[in-house]
Amino acid sequence: MEASDEISSPEFDEFDANSAATENNVPRLRVDDAGELIAAIPAMLGFVPTRSLVMALLSADATPEGAQSIRAVMRFDIDDAADPAGVQHLAAVVEAVCLRENLTSTMLVAVDDRPNASTIAEDVLHHLNQVGIEPSYAWWAEAIVTGAEYKDLLALDRGGRVDDPHASTVAFAYVLEGNQIYGSRDELADLLTPNADLAAQMQPHIGGAADRYRDNIAEGNDAEHGNAFRRDAIEWLLAQISAGDPTSLTAEDLATIVALLRDRIVRDIMFGLAGTEHRGTAEALWRQIASATEGSDHAAVATLFGYSAYHHGDTVVAAIAITAALQADPNHVMANLLDHALRDCIRPDQIRRMAVTGRKIAAALGIDIATTV
Repeated sequence: MEASDEISSPEFDEFDANSAATENNVPRLRVDDAGELIAAIPAMLGFVPTRSLVMALLSADATPEGAQSIRAVMRFDIDDAADPAGVQHLAAVVEAVCLRENLTSTMLVAVDDRPNASTIAEDVLHHLNQVGIEPSYAWWAEAIVTGAEYKDLLALDRGGRVDDPHASTVAFAYVLEGNQIYGSRDELADLLTPNADLAAQMQPHIGGAADRYRDNIAEGNDAEHGNAFRRDAIEWLLAQISAGDPTSLTAEDLATIVALLRDRIVRDIMFGLAGTEHRGTAEALWRQIASATEGSDHAAVATLFGYSAYHHGDTVVAAIAITAALQADPNHVMANLLDHALRDCIRPDQIRRMAVTGRKIAAALGIDIATTV
């Protein structure tokens, strides 16, 4: 790869390994500028990694210069990568993605702040070579902060300083698309933190709301009546979302939404919001309800939240949400499907048809939610 080679900023990122693929309409970085490349990693992953092995998988672009682009970015805990079993798992993941996406080479960045970190990074590189992974580029950095020193693991006399991660063009594009770069992965785990007070307020209303919804759907004993009532309920829910402030909803309103989401048709339609201008408000609502529910109700909203994040390439958040959904309900069908997609590093564009299907179901009821982002 020559000094003029470029990489594209990411489209998606995780599965613990975290994966990312290119997007043609976002700024590009030069592979030979390690300081800039390392600074872009938080935007590629959606959070600032610590004690991590970050691997980027490359493919040759169809250009006369033969440039290469990043097609996937994966994050592993560096101690797992230093373990023989962990390296075997890492290699299997990398090989599977490379085969599926026709990727040609790899680069890695070890991020570790411990006194023996550079030695650990060199050991990891050695273990990777033993399982057949020979990166074209490899660096170690103590942290991804402005001015941190990095070391070239393939040419030990070379190194430099990390650029400002906040000034990265990739970070700018990532935030401009409505995403957030978190200070750590732990911050992401707090996205669905339980809210005991809200749960106590909502729980007394959920059973009654579910009974009323079920009775109203069945009242007319015909599909037309049921669809008319369901349409009114969905339009009410969409109105709450389009109002833009889920925190203004009462506990009774939130309980009513929980009851509506027990209807599979309503849930399927809500997936369609991931591709609309109301995506952000919908995600905030799903998070709010998830913080106050458990079991299948929690799984339903955590899955909606996770799917929306996945749809927009934020698969770190998606994986956390889907894991929470499966912990609440291991048999949740959609959560299991999305979990398998994340583990197989399926690109976001390959799961976006779910949103299209949701909008089509809404259209069949006479509801238009097709305004895309």
